[in-house]
Order: sequence, then structure tokens, then C-alpha cells
Amino acid sequence: EPLGTPFMHTGSIQASRSFDGASSPGMIMPILAERRELKAMDDESPLSVPSDYGWGTYWKENGFWYLFAVICIVAIVLPVVMISRGDSKSDVTRVIELCSIPIVSVLFTWAHIWFALQMCFYPVEFIGPWNFRNSGYGIGWQGIVPRKASYMAEKACDLMVGRLIKMEEVIDQFTFDDFFATLGQVLAECQANVNERLAMKYFPTVWAVLPRHVKDELLRKAMETTQASFEPIRQELRQNVLSILNVKEMAVQRMLAEPTLLIHMFKQVGRKEFQFIMRCGAQMGLVLGFFQMGLYQITKDCSWCTWVSLPLSGLIIGNCTNWIAIKMIFSPVFPHYICGGRINVQGVFLKRQKEVAKELAALITNTTVNAERMIAYLVASPGYDKALEIFHKHTGEAMDEIAGYAKKVMPSIVGQEWETMKEDVVEYLMDELPKHSTVFTRYVDQAIDIETLMATRLAALPPDEFEGMLHPVFQEDEWLLILLGGVLGVIVGLFQAAVLGN
Repeated sequence: EPLGTPFMHTGSIQASRSFDGASSPGMIMPILAERRELKAMDDESPLSVPSDYGWGTYWKENGFWYLFAVICIVAIVLPVVMISRGDSKSDVTRVIELCSIPIVSVLFTWAHIWFALQMCFYPVEFIGPWNFRNSGYGIGWQGIVPRKASYMAEKACDLMVGRLIKMEEVIDQFTFDDFFATLGQVLAECQANVNERLAMKYFPTVWAVLPRHVKDELLRKAMETTQASFEPIRQELRQNVLSILNVKEMAVQRMLAEPTLLIHMFKQVGRKEFQFIMRCGAQMGLVLGFFQMGLYQITKDCSWCTWVSLPLSGLIIGNCTNWIAIKMIFSPVFPHYICGGRINVQGVFLKRQKEVAKELAALITNTTVNAERMIAYLVASPGYDKALEIFHKHTGEAMDEIAGYAKKVMPSIVGQEWETMKEDVVEYLMDELPKHSTVFTRYVDQAIDIETLMATRLAALPPDEFEGMLHPVFQEDEWLLILLGGVLGVIVGLFQAAVLGN
């Protein structure tokens, strides 16, 4: 873990605070993995509901479906009652025909909006006989999000990681007291193990008879020396952090490597909006279905009118409901208060900006921008050489300062092999530190707390900038989703006309 290692080989032996189990690598719990697993379970659990979820919210979300269930029951019971009453077959058939129109309209409207939403995300890869220049367009289809993954990831990461969060201020979150108080015991163990390996290699006989208090004194001096270099190291990392670690590029590469990550992110943060527009679409479908039923009743004596009115009304219903549903997500951008400020007319996604900001920040930090991912990216990036250079520089300086003290305590151990020993210190530290990687990454995540920082700044964005992070990705293809609704409406209308005509 080279980003932090220049000063991780020493620490206060009198550390007042440390993580449980930090002194033994085998006892360290995989806390980050556990936390993310629990977080994912909480997010996806169908039983987890907000604390303010009450009967009002429940009826707002589910009341329509109870009404629709009542309409369906009436549509079934009424013909049965008519048959038992001895009404003519033609009257019963007419009632069944009329009742079926609004029911089909509701089901169709809900289904085609659901289908349009699925087309935003799936399929992940292009499916079809012809993919024009691998653009995702042609004869076939690829989900809008995976097709625009590069543009979407670049735009989102530029705002969230590039503009809202600066790596210099992330480095500033590390403080001397917190660093050594938290990791002191682990760092002392690493240094003690390095000392033991060095001694057994270069002066095993002397080390075997050396009193414990002398060994402890050497260890204490090493820690004091490196603690004194903490601030210079932090400043050098701060000055070079952009050349060492490009977090924006890391986040973009991560999202492009796993398009399903982007899909999951959008589906998770937009789940309430998707449910809302499907529910509103079904409600509009019921209203327009009754209109369609009236139109069918008026034109019942015209043999060809059904073949015109039902497909035409299906076209209107399909186009209008998809268009309204899409617009309701992001429009209006800014809040418009009516009825004395009691009602806010604003895009449903933007109305939840603070809540969405928290969810988005949690998803980004849990999956992409965290200590674990940053270390893995750094090791495979060109910035790794710069990090090692800083590591060697400050480790060597600390060793040189220790050398003067070691000559006074044990003159025989400091000689011609000192430079080789310095190289061995670096090698041994690189062997020791990964054994405690879980503790280090947990500390880094807690110290920098990117999730809170990102959530706070996303929530404070002007609505137009927040909308501009997500909406432009869909704007180019909105017409396709609207057209899809109209085409499906015509198909369903023709099917209805064929069934009702017979």
C-alpha cells in the first residue's frame, strides 16, 4: 500500500487508541467488505422502509391499484349478474367489450412505460443483425445507459470527483494525532517485525543477546524520527497527489469496465421516480381508457370506425403517456410553489435532490471511490513509481537520522552495509504493511470520509447543475422511447379492434 507507507513504518509505542485485533493480522476482520455487504442488503431489502413512511404515503403509492382491482372485480361480476338475470347475450357481450377497454388501457400504459424504462438499461450489449460502426445504433438495440456509458461516466465523475472533491483537500483530512493514535499499535508491530528480520540477517549473534530495553529504545527512536517527518511527507504527497493518483480517471475506468455498475447506480437512485411514473402512467391510462371507451360506444354502429379510433387513440395514449412520464422526471428544473407554498411543482427526481445525493454518494464510495479501490488502481498506474520514490526518500532520511543514534547505542551494527540495509527496510516494510491492509484502508475511509463530503456538496448543487449531471444522457434518445409508446399503442389498438370486431 505505497500511498501511505513513507511514514507507516513507525508510530507511537504509547498509542492510546487502536482497532481491536490490529496487533494480529489473522484477527483483523474484513470490515469494509462486511460493511458493504450489509449496506447492499439494507438498500435492496424489500422490508426496509423510510422512518417517515406512513399510511398517507402508503395510500398515495398503492391506492390506485386498489381502485383498479375494484374496477376489474366489477368488470367480472357485472356480466355474471347480467347472465343470472337473464339479459341477452348481445348486452352481456357489449358490457364485456366496454369494460375491457379501460382495463386494457391501464395494463398497456403501465407495461409500455415499464418496457421503455427497461430499454434505458438493457440489453447491456447490442442485440441485432446490424450495429452501425459499433455505435449501438442500427437494426437492433442496446440500452441507453450502457451505450452512453463512456459519456455518462465521464460527465458524472467530472462533477462528483473532479469538481466537487479535490484530492488536495482529501490529503488535508489526515492529521498527525489521529493517524498515530489510530494506527500506532499496528505501525509499531510492523516496525518491530522489520527490526527483527534486519537483525537476524545482519547481526544475529549480537541481536540474540541484546537486552530488551535496548531493542525497545531503538524502536522508540525510529518511531520518534518518523513521526517528526509526518508533516513534510503529507505536504509532498499533497503537492504531487494529482500525478500520483488520478481519482477521476480511476472512477471512469471502473464504470466502463463494469457497465452493470452504472445500471445499478441509476436504477437504485431512480427507483422511486420509476415507480412514480409507472403509477402515474397507469392512472393516465385509466382516464384515457374511459375516453377511449366512450369513443368506441359512439362509433359502435360504424363498421370501420373501430379500426381507426382504437389504433389512433392507442397512438395518442402511447405517445402522450411516455412523453409526460419522461418530462415529469426532470421538469420543471427549479421548484415552483403554488397554493401558498404548500405544493412544489418540480421534476420528481430533482425534488428528491438531497435524498438522491446521499444515495449516490454511498453507491459511489462503496463501489468505486474508496481506499481499497484507490490502492488497487495506484499499484497498476504510472503514479506508483512516484509514490515509491517518495517512500524511498523519506524512509532513507529517517534511517540516516536513526543511524547516528544507533552508532551511540550499538556501534558494531552500523557500517559499510548501511545502504543495503536501507534497501532491505523498504523491502521488508512492503512485505509487512499488506498484512494489515484492512486496518489501513478502514482508517483511510474513515479519515477522508468522501461519502459525507460528496453527499453534502451534491445536495448543495443548484438544481440545473444536478439535472445536467444525469438528464443529458437520455435527451438524445427520448424521442425513441416516445415513438416506442406510440407504435405499441397502435399495435394494441389494432388487436383490440380485431377482438371487438369479432
